Amino acid sequence: MLAEVGGEWTLADGPMLRCGSLGVRVLPPDTEDYRHLDLEVVLNVDRPDVPTVSDCSVGIAADPVEAAGQAVRAWIDTCLVTVLEMIEQKGELATHFRAADPGGFPGWHAIVGSVTGWSADGSASKQEWFAEAMPWSALAPVIARGLDRPYLNGVRLLVGQGADFTECEVRINGRRDKRASKALAGLDWPRTERFGLARTFVLLVGPD
Repeated sequence: MLAEVGGEWTLADGPMLRCGSLGVRVLPPDTEDYRHLDLEVVLNVDRPDVPTVSDCSVGIAADPVEAAGQAVRAWIDTCLVTVLEMIEQKGELATHFRAADPGGFPGWHAIVGSVTGWSADGSASKQEWFAEAMPWSALAPVIARGLDRPYLNGVRLLVGQGADFTECEVRINGRRDKRASKALAGLDWPRTERFGLARTFVLLVGPD
């Protein structure tokens, strides 16, 4: 699946999949749900002082292998592509936003991955809302309070809802941020009777 995005990936010690100095590894799980994966992009395998980019993802299939594939695909399309775009700088894998752009993140250069998701009724309303509203920009003041790195921060936004059940989550550098998650839950995204989910990933590269 990584090879479909580009590069030649080989299995290295760790265990880790490696392409040049770039590495991808599965982190120890923080849940017993077999559909849940914690993944990390190692920007320079040979330099442990270089920051990594981590995120979690989940599949929905009952079959463990199929669920893992779904989780990895969502992670590639949202998180990994932002890292590869930062490296390649071609504008092909993810979208660049300068701080002053509509959808930008004040004070930072932002690289935003695709919006992925699914719904029980086939509707894409939540994914469309993410693409149109670009909520990371509206949430920037509260997200900024949780940024703990001077140059490279990964922010994942997720909205899952159906009827009376709601799960909104913002993770900053792999950790759930309660203030930002609550703020995301309060935005005007589409409420539906059937469950639907949407997620995206924003890589804040450095002061813009």
